[in-house]
Parts: sequence; structure tokens; C-alpha cells
Amino acid sequence: MPENTFITNQADKQLKPRLNTLISCSSELKFLVGFFYFSGITQLYRSLKQNPDCTLKILVGLNVDKLNYELIEFSGHNSRNDDFTLLHHYLDSVVKAINNDEFDTKEFYEQADFFVQAILEERLLIRKTREPNHSKLYFFKMNEVSCKVKPAIFITGSSNLTRAGLAGQGELN
Repeated sequence: MPENTFITNQADKQLKPRLNTLISCSSELKFLVGFFYFSGITQLYRSLKQNPDCTLKILVGLNVDKLNYELIEFSGHNSRNDDFTLLHHYLDSVVKAINNDEFDTKEFYEQADFFVQAILEERLLIRKTREPNHSKLYFFKMNEVSCKVKPAIFITGSSNLTRAGLAGQGELN
């Protein structure tokens, strides 16, 4: 994809392949997005796996997956219960969340393991902004060996880090 091209997620102008190409020759990624879903980061799984020296820092301005959000927020819904009851309800919700057809695949477990390892190795950092922020900025610090032309590249526009935001849904970046 040539420089200064609008990325619309139509036909050959999708954000997903552009991000994957840039990840392959980057040493550090910094993404600021309004929404971050596991469906989005899994679209980048192969290129992140092939570039083990690359770090990814994600700053989320508004929200994460509805499922993750509900799991995290669960304990505040019924504060009259004792700690044991809250823990029991929380664990039940986790079991229900991961025991469905969408997540019960070999690929999902491989990807989840990869991202957990990346978090533990501090190659993947995910943080939430203090104040709501709906901006979208994808910053790539280029690897000196792979890219001798520019030290950094950025993409900005309307795409969140979700499957729909990276491919398929009409966007302008």
C-alpha cells in the first residue's frame, strides 16, 4: 500500500494488512484506541508472533470487550453478598464465558497463551486512560534493520482495535 493512501476497509484498502506489514518491521508499537477487543488484537497475532523483539503498548480510552468488562465489573453489582458468594458468582461467570463454541478452539487457546506470555514478558502492555478518550492513533517505531527510510510511521483515523475496525466495517484512516 503506497504512502498517504486513505484506508477505508473496502477491498484492498483494509487496515489489518497495513498494520501487519508495519508490525513486521517495527521495534515498538503504541496504539491509542477508544475500544479494544480481543477480536482486534487476534487479527495481528501472526505478525506479532513472527516479530518477537517487538513490544506493543495499548492505551484504551473508552472500553474493552463487553464480556471482559462484565467480568471485571461483576463484583460491584451485588455488594450485599459475602466475599465467598461474590467469588463463587464471579468464577461461575468466567466458566460460562470461556465454555462456549467461540472460544473453545485450538487457535483461541494458542492465541490466548501467546498474549498471556507477552503480558508476562512485558512485551504487551494494556492500560486505560484516566479520562474518556475516543482517539485512534497507531504509532510504529521502525526497526533500524528493516526500515532505513523513516524512523517512525503513524496511522490515525476512525478504526478501533476491533475485528470490525481493522477489516470489513467502513472506516477512514
